[in-house]
Amino acid sequence: MKKKEKKKLKKKDKIRVPGAVKNQADIQDLKQRIKRLEAELKHCENTIEALRHQVKDNKTEKSKKRKPGNSAVKSLRAQQSNTVAVAQRNAWKRHRYLRDRYDFHLENSHDKPNARDLADKDLRQEYGEKAGFSKQELEHILS
Repeated sequence: MKKKEKKKLKKKDKIRVPGAVKNQADIQDLKQRIKRLEAELKHCENTIEALRHQVKDNKTEKSKKRKPGNSAVKSLRAQQSNTVAVAQRNAWKRHRYLRDRYDFHLENSHDKPNARDLADKDLRQEYGEKAGFSKQELEHILS
């Protein structure tokens, strides 16, 4: 029985072409038909590709046609909120650094005015000259 089952499976695995061609003229006709269908398929693929490019071009044109007033207002608001937040964050970083350096210099037996000057000097070295404070500001901040 196993041999019979194997034969049945082999027969099922074979692909049968209905109306199989046996003479040479029919084979030539089929080859020509295949070539014609392949050419038609290439034409369809080219058409699809051209349509895809048109869709992409339309999307880019639509993105360029946005209303400048609305997008400009939105971007300006975003920049302002980010700028304020970033500036505040940077100011707090500088203040913490100044306070830490002031405490460090006080712990190293410096008097208060000298510790303020040294902390300001450290701040200017770390964050640049614009980050420094005047003596009055230092006295007010680090009192």
